[in-house]
Amino acid sequence: MKTALLLIVAAAVGFAVGSLIISKREASKHAAALAQERAAWNTEKAALEQELEAARARAASLASAPVPVPAPAAAGPTRPGPAEILSKLQTLRGGSPRQLREAVYWLGELAQHGPSALPHIREFLARNQDIDLDTATFTQNKLLREVPLEFALPPSLRFGLFDVVRQIGSTDAERILAEALARTGRGVEIVYLTRALQEVAPNKYRDSALSVARELLAATTNPAFTSPLDRNHRENLFSVLALYNDTSFTANAQAQLVQADGQIDRGALKYLQQVLGAQSVAVAAQAYQDPRVSDSAKKEPLARLALTYVGGDQQANEFYQRAINDPVLTPNHRKNLIEDLNEDGLNFKNLTTQDLPLIKNRLALIDQLAPSAMDKANAAAFQEARKDLVNMIGRLEPQPR
Repeated sequence: MKTALLLIVAAAVGFAVGSLIISKREASKHAAALAQERAAWNTEKAALEQELEAARARAASLASAPVPVPAPAAAGPTRPGPAEILSKLQTLRGGSPRQLREAVYWLGELAQHGPSALPHIREFLARNQDIDLDTATFTQNKLLREVPLEFALPPSLRFGLFDVVRQIGSTDAERILAEALARTGRGVEIVYLTRALQEVAPNKYRDSALSVARELLAATTNPAFTSPLDRNHRENLFSVLALYNDTSFTANAQAQLVQADGQIDRGALKYLQQVLGAQSVAVAAQAYQDPRVSDSAKKEPLARLALTYVGGDQQANEFYQRAINDPVLTPNHRKNLIEDLNEDGLNFKNLTTQDLPLIKNRLALIDQLAPSAMDKANAAAFQEARKDLVNMIGRLEPQPR
């Protein structure tokens, strides 16, 4: 029994000692593994810290370095300069729809160059050369009262360039227009340039414009123009004088009114009417008696001037009565002079009560003359004019209900 007990105790002691030894060995192994892991971590940590420091250094270096400029892209087609554009414009002859489109395009491109285009334009204008483009405004519009400052399509190359200069606008641009005014001998350009300069510098170029217009009007012969733009050369020059209400040329205009062949210088006639008003009736009446003014077509414009003042001027009334009873005038001319009593001297579309006295005076004149009308043409014309004048009075004097 004791022996067995001793054996059990010895076994237990041995087991405990063995467990303790094993436990120490395991603890030692664990400690070694932990130490190894810590060493590995420390090494990895050091490497990461080194990489982080290197990254920071690179960032600082990039921040202080100049930013590289990318290489320029391949250049596109070079934009034509003013000289090249003017060369292209000078090839556009004929005024076909395609050429007109090209002219508008290139003139627009020229304007885009701004002040740098002005020296080239000045050089071209100084040559006094031109190319007709769209002349329809001057050939189709017989009622064109004045040369406009704006065109849907340029009438000629020079007019297109004048417009470009106006668009650019500057002291140099103004100077170019003034130089062209002094140099050109074309009435159509003189009236255009005068109005354009008057717009930007009122009355600054008045004396220059009047001097040029008078000099050309005083010339004994007219230039041999070939362009449709110049068909109203003298009318345009006279309109410059009328623009400034210049009466210094009235004596010259009266002397030029009846031309050698008996034709009436309509530009001179209109100028005299514009600057003299009703006093021009006496001038027209005198010219009407000139033996060179021998047929109806020559006499009619003089009688029409008187028509403007009929009903408001006694001399006009007398001259008018003589004209509408003149057998030299054709029935058609007499008919128109009578029927137009409702137009000439009146603003038919914008009548006011201020027009009533003139309208009533004309109506009274018709009632006086109609019973003794020289023929059926005049009688019918009196009846038509009377009807229109009565209707005009009705518009201005509403009848009581």
